[in-house]
Amino acid sequence: MVRVFVFSLLALMTLPSPGLAGSVPTTTPREDLTIILQSSTILGLLSSATPYEVHVGGSLLRETLTFTEPRNLLLQAGRISFSVRCRGTPVAVDQTLRPVLVLKEPGGGAGYRVVVESLPVAIPGLGTVDLKDLFEPIEIQSLLRQSVFLQGRPAWVDVQVRRITLRADRIDVGASIRLTSDRGR
Repeated sequence: MVRVFVFSLLALMTLPSPGLAGSVPTTTPREDLTIILQSSTILGLLSSATPYEVHVGGSLLRETLTFTEPRNLLLQAGRISFSVRCRGTPVAVDQTLRPVLVLKEPGGGAGYRVVVESLPVAIPGLGTVDLKDLFEPIEIQSLLRQSVFLQGRPAWVDVQVRRITLRADRIDVGASIRLTSDRGR
């Protein structure tokens, strides 16, 4: 019951009024909510994603690298870096790496992309390998896409990312809430 009320309230706030539709031009997408991720929260998210394994090399010489213990987060001007422990098998690798991630805005309101800019690791027998190409870019367009029923009819709630700002101690995310009927998808 409460869930239906909350989503009905969201519907009233996010759907345009018929008399006002198109009367006020907007130059930037509106933001309905702001989320602040403190450095400690970001490190917690990184920790929850570990241990993380990647495989380097071919079938004859294949190395499994396991990343653990992220720490020393640094946020600055479109870049994110942190320390992470890297251990390998079967070749003994045990190093602390400092990956650099870049936040890119593709433009056109299509969200954001996080790309690994550099992640060099020294592997005995293979030399220094930059693992940046092993990681696909991470698309950040929506924080939530959820189907709901409003008064017995299917609808979709979509929380779309409009802005990501890196600050020294946190990441600020601005988002808009969009509610559409199931027919509007």
